[in-house]
Order: sequence, then C-alpha cells, then structure tokens
Amino acid sequence: MKELIRAIPLFNGFDDEELDYVLRAAVRRHVPKGGFLFREGDPADAMYVLLEGRTRMFTSDAQGKEFVFMIGEPGLALGEISLLDDEPRGWSTQAEEDSDFLMFTKTDFHAALQAFPHVKDMLIVNLAGMVRRLSYTMKNLALLDVYGRLRALLESLVVDVDGQEMVNEPLTQQAIADRVGSSREMIARILKELVFGGYIRLENKRIILLQKLPERF
Repeated sequence: MKELIRAIPLFNGFDDEELDYVLRAAVRRHVPKGGFLFREGDPADAMYVLLEGRTRMFTSDAQGKEFVFMIGEPGLALGEISLLDDEPRGWSTQAEEDSDFLMFTKTDFHAALQAFPHVKDMLIVNLAGMVRRLSYTMKNLALLDVYGRLRALLESLVVDVDGQEMVNEPLTQQAIADRVGSSREMIARILKELVFGGYIRLENKRIILLQKLPERF
C-alpha cells in the first residue's frame, strides 16, 4: 500500500515516516460502478484520492439534465475544495467503474496541512490543473458549435492501439452528449454522418478513427 500511495502525485516526495502518517489517517473506501462518492449540495466531510478506477464529475439541473466537465483518473484528489472553503459540494462525483479511494476526514485533512506544508503546494498544483481543464471546457462551450466540441473531445481521447487510432474509452451517445453539452439526438446524427463519410467506425461503443476529422461539419 505504501508504494501505491507514494506513486500518487499529491504525496510525491513523502518519506516513509510521512507515508506512515498518511496510512494511519486514511480510510480505504470502495465505490461500485454507478455509485456516488458524493452528490452536489452534500456537506463536505472528507476529501478523497482516487487509487483505482475512474470517476465522472458533473453538475445537473432540476430536470435531471447533466453536464460532465471532468473525468477522474487514478491519482486525482477529489473534494478538497469544499474542505478549503467549508462550502457544500459544488458537483457530484460518480464511479464510472468499480473504484477505490483513500478517504481523509476534514479533521485529518487540516491536520495534514499543518503537519506537512508541502501538501499545500501539491494541492495548489492539483487545483491549477483543474482550473485549466475547466477553462478549456468553458472556452469550447463558448466558441465552438456542437460538432467542434465533439471533435475536440474525440481528439483529446484518441490513443494508438496496435497502429490504429481509436477512442478506447467506451462511450455511449448519451455519455458524449453529457460531456459536450448537447442532446443525444444531435450526437447520433453527427456520428452517423461521420461514419457515412468514412471518417470513423463504431465498434462496441468504441470509436475508431479512419482519417483525420474534418474541420467543419
């Protein structure tokens, strides 16, 4: 467990004594796929570090419409903002797959900030990364049409698998719509046109890029 924690960016540079402190304070929590780590508006009582799995962070309105603004990967700190300003949770975090977390209570979180000043530096880096990602998302929402946002999303997720460019993350049309701020029907229409044009191929909820996506739809 110690080596696993040592690999997390938030604890980069911790010596064995400091890691032992972390292990004594942390509680390991498992959230099954589809479960919520916390919901928008919940009181802030702990922060978390994602060890394994993947999460989605989203906000929603009274009608249940969702906008996903971030996908959490292992090593990400979650929920620390509400502990810093003592405000309710600003968004919901749901497990995209079975996920494991380290949980630190509010008391332990503030004690760690006092005991290890360099944790504050890592939190600042973590928050700066979040602000950059949110700024990029807001820029796309403001300046790009739906196709432009879809294209930006796909290009950000493309990986090379055995010489084939593809979005290896399984994405439903609704999941894509939630992440680009559109309707499922619009996403379905755009994907259909891209398939018809020979730009992509769809296989088991995965998108394979056959050629560079057009600048405009």
